[in-house]
Amino acid sequence: MIGKVLPLVLLLVGLMMTTANAQTNQKPYDRVNTDKPYVCLTFDDGPDGKMVPKLLELFAKENVKATFFVIGKNMLQHPEIAKRIIAQGHEIGNHSRTHANLPKCDSVDAVREEIVSTQNIITDTVGITPVTFRAPYLAHDDKVWEVLDELKLPSINASKYSDDWNKEKSAEHILTRATDNIKAGDIILLHSWRQETYDVMPEMIKRIKAAGLEMVTVKKLLESEIK
Repeated sequence: MIGKVLPLVLLLVGLMMTTANAQTNQKPYDRVNTDKPYVCLTFDDGPDGKMVPKLLELFAKENVKATFFVIGKNMLQHPEIAKRIIAQGHEIGNHSRTHANLPKCDSVDAVREEIVSTQNIITDTVGITPVTFRAPYLAHDDKVWEVLDELKLPSINASKYSDDWNKEKSAEHILTRATDNIKAGDIILLHSWRQETYDVMPEMIKRIKAAGLEMVTVKKLLESEIK
């Protein structure tokens, strides 16, 4: 009997390992293949009470839509700013509860807590459940993908990295990195707390519009994907 059971056990273990390994084949979106003239401005780490309101005022004047990948604990501190983001037609995405490096979490349950609790915070605050996620530090592993699969959340990286997280980078550097050779389907990664990012935003918007492109939410860009 043992001789018959052992091969079955080994087969099941093999299937489990294959399923786990398959997780590593998943990839975040760097950009989107689209025939629409869409690009995305995405802002990490908010909301905050200083810079995000300024960005929202500018976007209202320029008829621009953006996606804010928010941290759960910051949502709890600035619920009115979050509500304003949604009221003005922008998107809120999940950026974890505490900005933890998720692959360094001890377990899938710890990763799940970071992501699911933020989904709940956002839903409770603005009445909309996020449909996009960005990993802190853009760091993924099998634990992260397992949770994202459960929630059916796509993970969003970027094709344009502004480097504005680095305080040694100048405003001109941020602007160039964000707009050089920009094309439809690009996703620009920015941070809402950086003063220099806000300072160059009018020129960034001007250059993107001059390229014949429209700034939309990540959700709208994904809906336009050609598969």
